[in-house]
Amino acid sequence: MTDKEFKRLSRAQLIEIIYQLQLQLDKVNEEKQALESELKDKRLYLQSAGNIAEAALEIKDCLRSAQTAAEQCLNEIKAIREETETEQQRILSQARTEAIIAGAKKTHGEYDSVIEKFMKEFRQNHSDNR
Repeated sequence: MTDKEFKRLSRAQLIEIIYQLQLQLDKVNEEKQALESELKDKRLYLQSAGNIAEAALEIKDCLRSAQTAAEQCLNEIKAIREETETEQQRILSQARTEAIIAGAKKTHGEYDSVIEKFMKEFRQNHSDNR
């Protein structure tokens, strides 16, 4: 409407136009609030999605660190096990060697005892024959 057309309107018509404009303004404000609320919800959603993504990355990093630590621990356990097995073999070998030596000494002692007994009997038999 032009200014001339507004000037020709009655007071009641102008009030009706203002009333209708106010209703439209109220409706637009309600829509604006609804859209702002929706936008806020979407921002919160995106923010929480970002937080979830960040948390997922942090969890992934934690799991990667835990995996690395577990692998290192496993490697250390394997190394200790190999050292233990090597030491066990060395100890068994030493024990076998000592057992063989002890057996040989015992056998040598028994052999010496048998030889001594034999020599004693031999001397007795030969001294009796003289």
